[in-house]
Amino acid sequence: PSSILHSNMRWLCFFLAFPLLASMIGNPADPAIMNTGFFSAGYPFFKFTSAYIYDYTPDKKYEAPDQMIKRLGLHSQLANVSLIFVERLQLYGSFGGSKEILQEQPIYEMIFDTHTHYHFSYSLGGKVILFQWGQTYLGLDFNAFEIPSSHKSFFQYLNRLNLPLNTDEKQTLSLNEWQGSLGLASRFFFLTPYVGGIYLHSRLHADKTYHNQYPWGYFYGVTLSLTGRLHANFERRLRDESAYTFSGIMVF
Repeated sequence: PSSILHSNMRWLCFFLAFPLLASMIGNPADPAIMNTGFFSAGYPFFKFTSAYIYDYTPDKKYEAPDQMIKRLGLHSQLANVSLIFVERLQLYGSFGGSKEILQEQPIYEMIFDTHTHYHFSYSLGGKVILFQWGQTYLGLDFNAFEIPSSHKSFFQYLNRLNLPLNTDEKQTLSLNEWQGSLGLASRFFFLTPYVGGIYLHSRLHADKTYHNQYPWGYFYGVTLSLTGRLHANFERRLRDESAYTFSGIMVF
């Protein structure tokens, strides 16, 4: 039994022990609706924002020619900073930690739960407003995400008594991902709902190269503007991944 457990753990590490960042889209109208900051008047040449992002992804799928990762849960907590120029262009970066939880049935009867600890992840991107009709906006977003090769990301295995199982299996892995989206948003007083489509290209490099099973998806959400300087955003992403995101944003 110990040799079977050791072998199964090795393969599970190969298949699942990697950091993913569910890429938040955010409101495509962000550069325009964040028009007044704590220290900036309306319509300045540039302004600065900072944000806290919590992202929960209960279902993300990856595949290789002879292997498949059917369901992986992900929790991410990130800090985000951005610069907005002339209320049309936004450049941003996010950094923080991600934690993965295996949602599959245990591959061996002794294993009850598998998860990682929080580990470093980051992304860079930008938004541009293509067209505006009154308070309705068409926006384009692009972001890239990378996890360098590291031995610091590995799953911890827990038995049915919730006690950790000792294992030294730590595999070197890396992840490269980029994503583009096109979205439509319309502002109604302090609410700005939005909807759009996504193309996601993601590659996991481990013992072999895995790619995301569904590259196309869609998203929708709403931004609540509080005093024009504080914003709360709620977002849902579907098909390419199943994800929920909340963010709190301050404009300076």
